[in-house]
Amino acid sequence: MKNNTTTTPTLRPLDDTDITTWELPEGAIARFGQGLGLDVEFSPDAAYLSVSTKIGFWIYDTKTLAPRALWGTERGMMNVATFSHDSRWIATGDQDGILKVWDTQNGQCVAKTDWGGTEERHVIFHARFSPDDQYLAASGLGHSAIYAWREEQIVPISSFKIENTKSNDYRKEGTANDRYFPIAFSPNSNIFAYVSSPEAVTISDINTGEDISHLTGHTAPLHILLFSPCGQYLASASLGATVQVWDIQDESLTMTPKTYEGNRVRIVYTPDETLRVADIYDDKVIMWDASQHKVLDTFNTTGASAENARFSNDGTKFAISCWNHELQIWQEDTFTTKSFFSGYGSIPYSVAFLQDNKTIVGGNWGSTGKIFWDIESRTEKRILPPLTKRKSLRQCMALSPDDQLLAIDTGGNDIQIWNIESEVLVTELTGHEKDIYSLAFSPSGEYLVSGGLKDEMYVWDVPHWKKQHTLIGHTSSVEAISFHPDGKRFVTSSRDGTALLWDVESGEQISPLPLPETLEDASKYRGEPQEIERVINGGNLQYKKYQHMQSIVFSPCGNWIAGGLGTWMAAALINEIRLWDTETLETRMILLQPHGCIRPWALAFSPCGKYLASGAWWKWGLDKAPIHLWDMSTGENIHTFWGHASDVQDVAFSPDGKYLASGSYDGTVLLWDMKPFIDSN
Repeated sequence: MKNNTTTTPTLRPLDDTDITTWELPEGAIARFGQGLGLDVEFSPDAAYLSVSTKIGFWIYDTKTLAPRALWGTERGMMNVATFSHDSRWIATGDQDGILKVWDTQNGQCVAKTDWGGTEERHVIFHARFSPDDQYLAASGLGHSAIYAWREEQIVPISSFKIENTKSNDYRKEGTANDRYFPIAFSPNSNIFAYVSSPEAVTISDINTGEDISHLTGHTAPLHILLFSPCGQYLASASLGATVQVWDIQDESLTMTPKTYEGNRVRIVYTPDETLRVADIYDDKVIMWDASQHKVLDTFNTTGASAENARFSNDGTKFAISCWNHELQIWQEDTFTTKSFFSGYGSIPYSVAFLQDNKTIVGGNWGSTGKIFWDIESRTEKRILPPLTKRKSLRQCMALSPDDQLLAIDTGGNDIQIWNIESEVLVTELTGHEKDIYSLAFSPSGEYLVSGGLKDEMYVWDVPHWKKQHTLIGHTSSVEAISFHPDGKRFVTSSRDGTALLWDVESGEQISPLPLPETLEDASKYRGEPQEIERVINGGNLQYKKYQHMQSIVFSPCGNWIAGGLGTWMAAALINEIRLWDTETLETRMILLQPHGCIRPWALAFSPCGKYLASGAWWKWGLDKAPIHLWDMSTGENIHTFWGHASDVQDVAFSPDGKYLASGSYDGTVLLWDMKPFIDSN
């Protein structure tokens, strides 16, 4: 029997508003950004909104638009967070294929199960409680499953294999990406609908396990299934924005399929059985009464709309996130939208400090812009450039030595130069044929070097903003650029597996950095003994042709060059940091990475030169991606920070060495306290 009593979640006090300090990992001082948003969903009474992100899931008060809780940060990577109908529980499905249930009275995980099974794991796209809260269902690539839900117990009931599980079979060319393998419970909780193949929806009786209906005839792969309040009809939404309704008894269509003109749709039944449709475009949403084919309302989105959008259960509210960090809520009673800054939807590909030691710059992907965060107040100071429509994912940046200029790529093949204080566009540099991957100012500020996707590299004369040299040497994209402290030389690394040293004034190549397969002197290796032995015996040779350096940096004294080597192959074992002598270019040391560490592609020396920080990508089996701190005098890994749920994109020390900032694919920048290491020396 359905529980009609609604539980009010126990959340943080209203005056606890500094979300940058909520649920921080050990060693961190602050978190900037709220994580890459993956889904939104209302509580049954629409009083709260859950926002699933790569760092966990947030709960917002929809009346005050204030965040009230952050749960699930131990692992994060939440694809969905759905309330039970009495609001006592929240079920989450993550990208590791783990289904969890959380108690809203204390924020604790009370039960979990490996939805994908012990032999193979799958990402969970959908999780749903039945209306009586007796069942819990999950779905994703491979199958759908139903569990009996009792307090602190998830008991398997049924599992439904999905045919032809290649994800491309559930997508439609030319349409916006959206989640597939939708599921739905009937209002009486006894009937379950799921996508059983790219062409069919199967409806089954939970009690008997028998199939009731097998529905075919939809025009494209489905991403939404929804029973009507009476339970007689099943509405669906297809990729390509087509909505149709079936009578589940005779398997007939009861409404002519309607294709909307937006990129995607969301649907809901109101209590009076009216089917409501939100037709989502890049920059607006049109609300329809589908039953009468009538427009109810139209509102503009504050930025390019993302996939994350949801109606409340009764259809009176609608939430949608945008690529510019805005989360909007539409309300039926006023036909207006509320919007608020939420910090979702962007990835800090690069991080840097201003010389004042008080400001962090996050070089975020896409249209989000470069965000300047004030460390002391932990608030956003400015965004450069002003927000625009999302052009591409990856956009790099470089700060001039005097902190007056910010160079960014436009997401195409141009470079914009902005004055940071006045927020004025100074100039735009053209010349690259393809996307730009790396930028660096010389220490004197006289030069800017840019590296592109199509083995393009240029040296720009900053005072005159003219191209001074075209650099020829790499055969693939230029991933990183770093200047020697004297400003006369710089080093570049490429996807082609090479690193080259250059003279900036002449534009001539000085020398490639040698990359011997193995070192004759075993004493130059640092790492676990068994790993050193494996490498010396040629354990990496089969993967050498795939290796490349995603990052390369000079030490503050200029005596060292450090490069992070790895490959895109998941099984590859080349995960090392090489250190060269700048004058002789001989390899002085190789830091073999600890077990479970892959692609150490984020590198930064401390200002004193005593330490090297390296951020790695996440690997299956870890809860977090590691950031290692290395003692340069010994090559010893003296500390490891565990905080990001996904790949570490970049790391940077503050000029005074007191802080370390790290940007991650999870959508956040973490600020780490380095004073214990400074004070100990």
